[in-house]
Amino acid sequence: MTSFFRLLSVLLSLLPLSAYAESNDPITSFADRMSTYKQNYLLLYTHNDRNNYKQVYGPVLGAQYRSAEVKLQISFQGKVWHNDVVDLGMTYTQQSYWQLYNKPLSAPFRESNFEPEVFVKWKDAPGIDGFNTDYRFVFNHQSNGRSDPFSRSWNRIYGEMLLTKPGSESTQQSPYYLALKTWLRIPEKSAEDNNPDITKYYGYWELNGRLTNGKHRYHVMLRNNLHTKTNRGAVQLDWSWNVSDEFDTYVQLFHGYGENLIEYNQLNTRIGAGILLTNW
Repeated sequence: MTSFFRLLSVLLSLLPLSAYAESNDPITSFADRMSTYKQNYLLLYTHNDRNNYKQVYGPVLGAQYRSAEVKLQISFQGKVWHNDVVDLGMTYTQQSYWQLYNKPLSAPFRESNFEPEVFVKWKDAPGIDGFNTDYRFVFNHQSNGRSDPFSRSWNRIYGEMLLTKPGSESTQQSPYYLALKTWLRIPEKSAEDNNPDITKYYGYWELNGRLTNGKHRYHVMLRNNLHTKTNRGAVQLDWSWNVSDEFDTYVQLFHGYGENLIEYNQLNTRIGAGILLTNW
C-alpha cells in the first residue's frame, strides 16, 4: 500500500508538465503556475539540546553524530488546473539535517524527509467575517526514503482552513496568516508499518500563525495529541527580520515531538539561526 501511494504521488506531481507543454509559452506558463509553499530556509547552525541519537541509531552510530548540524527546507507548489473558485495542484517539501560540522563522519546528511501533496483549494469561500477564507483538501505522503530499520513513512488526508487579510494577492503577502488543519491517517498493513504509533506523537491537528510587523515576522506552530495521561505535542517559534531584497535573517526554536520522522517519538529541543528565503 505504501509503494502504491508513493507511485501515485510521483505520477500526480508530473501532471503540471502536461499543462505547461500545451501552452504557447511553456516557460511563462511554468512560472505562472509555480510558487513557494511553506518556508524556504537555511539554518546555518542548529543545536539540539536533547539529541537522542543513541536511542534512534544504536550506541555505535548514535555516538558519532553531533548535536550541532545544519537544517534546511525547500518547499514549493504548482497548479495543475484552476479557475476563479478552485485550484487543483501539488506541493513538495523537503527538510534535511546535515552534519556539516562532523568531519570524522565526512559531514553526512543524517536525515531527510520528503513530503509531496496533492490538493484541492476552494478560494474565497464563506468563512469568518473580516478574513479572506480558503479551504484545502489534501492527500499527504511523508517518508524519509530509507530502508529498515530506519525507514519511516505515513499517508494521511487532511482538511485545512486558511485565514488571511482580505485583498491579499497571496498568503506570503498578507500581513497575517492563520491556518488550522486536522487529519486522518490512512491505515497500512502492520507488516509494512514502521511507525504504527506516530499519531500518538503528532496528534491529529496543527495550527500555524504568522504576524508581520514592519521588517519583522513572527511565526508559531502548535501540535498536540490532546491526551490527558500521555500528552505529547510540539511548538515551533520563528522570528525573521528583513535585511535585503533577497533574504531575511532567521531564528527558529523547536520543542517537542515529531520534528522529523526518524525522531518522531523522541523529545527534541533545537535552536538555530540562518537565513529565510521565503515565508509562509
